[in-house]
Amino acid sequence: MRWGLFFIVLGLATACSNSTPHEVSQETAKDSIQIWANTAKDNADLPIQQRFLLVNRAYKENQKLQNKASQVKNLSRISLAYSQLSDTLNFIKTNKELITQAERIGDYIAQGEAHWDMGSYFRRRKPDSSFYHYREAYTLFRQIDFENKDLKQKAYYPGSMLIAMARRKDDIKDYIGAEKAVTLAIQQFNAIDAKNQLYRAYNALAGAQSGLNKFDKALEYHKKAKDYIQFLPKTWQEQYYRSNLNNTAGVYLRKKDFQKAYELYTQLKDAVGEHKNSRLLIEYGYSSMAFSGFKSGNLNLEEAQALITLSNKGLDSLNNLYQKSRNYQYLSEILFIDGDFEKAIAYAEEAKEIAQTTDNNDRQLEILKLLSQIDEKNGQRHAKAYFDLSEKLQMQERNLQDKFALIQLETDEIIEENASLTKRTEVLGGISLGLLVLGIGIFTIVSQRISNQKLRFKEKQQESNQEIYGLMLAQHGKMEEGKKLEQKRMSEELHDGILGQMLGIRLILSGLNERNDPSAIEQRSELIVKLQELEEEIRTISHELNTAAYLKVNNFILSIEDLIATVEKSSGIMIAFDHDRHFDWDQLHSDIKINVYRVSQELLQNCVKHAQCKNVNISFEVVKKMLNLSFEDDGIGFDGSKKKKGIGLKNIISRVKKMDAHMEIQGKKGKGTTVNIEIPNIDLKRQHPNPISERNTVEA
Repeated sequence: MRWGLFFIVLGLATACSNSTPHEVSQETAKDSIQIWANTAKDNADLPIQQRFLLVNRAYKENQKLQNKASQVKNLSRISLAYSQLSDTLNFIKTNKELITQAERIGDYIAQGEAHWDMGSYFRRRKPDSSFYHYREAYTLFRQIDFENKDLKQKAYYPGSMLIAMARRKDDIKDYIGAEKAVTLAIQQFNAIDAKNQLYRAYNALAGAQSGLNKFDKALEYHKKAKDYIQFLPKTWQEQYYRSNLNNTAGVYLRKKDFQKAYELYTQLKDAVGEHKNSRLLIEYGYSSMAFSGFKSGNLNLEEAQALITLSNKGLDSLNNLYQKSRNYQYLSEILFIDGDFEKAIAYAEEAKEIAQTTDNNDRQLEILKLLSQIDEKNGQRHAKAYFDLSEKLQMQERNLQDKFALIQLETDEIIEENASLTKRTEVLGGISLGLLVLGIGIFTIVSQRISNQKLRFKEKQQESNQEIYGLMLAQHGKMEEGKKLEQKRMSEELHDGILGQMLGIRLILSGLNERNDPSAIEQRSELIVKLQELEEEIRTISHELNTAAYLKVNNFILSIEDLIATVEKSSGIMIAFDHDRHFDWDQLHSDIKINVYRVSQELLQNCVKHAQCKNVNISFEVVKKMLNLSFEDDGIGFDGSKKKKGIGLKNIISRVKKMDAHMEIQGKKGKGTTVNIEIPNIDLKRQHPNPISERNTVEA
């Protein structure tokens, strides 16, 4: 059967290649290319060599098509076929070609889908590249008019990209960022009534809550996700009910509610029924059921070992070494509880070796922690290894978080610049049209005056003056229209920026909802007052567009001031902030802004945690092409003679090096600490359009 199918498809390929242009139309060739690409992508029964033959043939014939839109659609299928065949080089090559071709014809859907595929490809390989491509896809999808009936069924695309970006943030433990992205996705899905997408959204939101150790919230969102399975295609529903059951059981396992976890894993085993070789049971169910069953007293040692052995055999059949470290970790803990310390240590060592081989860093951390507890002889060595690995992973996660932030910042800046250019072009177009009309009018008037000046000089002169006056009024109207368009743009940007602050306040209030202590009540009251202030500020900014409000929006200095205000409220420390008001801080390179913000954040945290100070003075000063940062506190001082540096100071030093800057720390016991940082070669081409002479000091 499979060979018969191959010869039919190959016959199409031969017919197309042997026919003249008059014998085979472009439409027939296009259909054949689709058949070859789809067969190579989807038909796993064909030998791999024959599938490669078909997709390569499809690519070559596609190059000959004259219709660029058809070429783009076929390239999308061909790149996916190469992906299914694990041909990485050709997948990346065709995807880049697809992005270029789609950009030329303005096909945002094809561009976005290509970036989507690239994001999925880099998901486990390079998290930052994956996030970049998902962000690009999201930006492209936002430019599409999904009211078009041919595109309406794809209106969920932007929300899907938000969930994909949230998953990547979840991978680097940026659970707050993941929560924000998923919340925005849920809002978008609700706006278009896309109930069939809400299962994935609430499942991702539950994952973020679990990462924050908010297990009750995670269980609540898994329950919500379950409610939306009914809107998925019926052929998928049974599979997703089992997946939801497994995810819920996993939360109970992390919560250490072993009895409930065991009950749910037992339900999962019963739900799978005759499909005993289900990947879900092999990879998670059997071993988790064994561990939770033993810990809850429902299974004895032999029964638990039998389930883990069953899982290991299944993993071997799937060639899945990654999950085996988890099984051996569970087996080690079970044996240790049973009193077989020697075997427990042996299985833990084997689990650690597998975790190292498969780059499963989180699992390796858990196993090192376990070994430090059960291996008394080598406990200190395991504890040191745990600390070193933990510090290394934290550094990697921080670097990735910075990369994600930079990708997001640069993309937002591009979107903002494009919108600004569009508005500016519209205004210039209106002015140009007005000038053209004015020029034509003047030419007409002059011509009439020359041809009729002998007969009706006085009368035509009066008419000409009236026409000139009318044209001047029209020109003035066009200029006023341009001003209003620009004011509207500025108002919208300010309005959206304020909404960002309101979202942050709402998220803080969500966290405070679980607390009822006096401090939480007081914080909620303060946040409500701040919301009222923001409400008033929105009205003022949107209707009056005063200069002071404009300076607060999208402002790097405002970010520093917000940071200072947050530290003051939480610590009681008085912080004075002074900066150069003549310098346009927003023109600094994105890398410098991010690193200066992070250094300021780290130094203020040190003041709160270690300095025991009451006052802090911060100064940002620009001298020639040098940016000088100064942080001075009146705390207990800093002993610079200590060789060992904490991770916070290491991060500061790392960021200073990234900026090619110089840092000097002066401090003595009991006399406070001063940190001076000099950043060279900053951009001084632009100065602030509205310099203010007064010192800007932030006080409690």
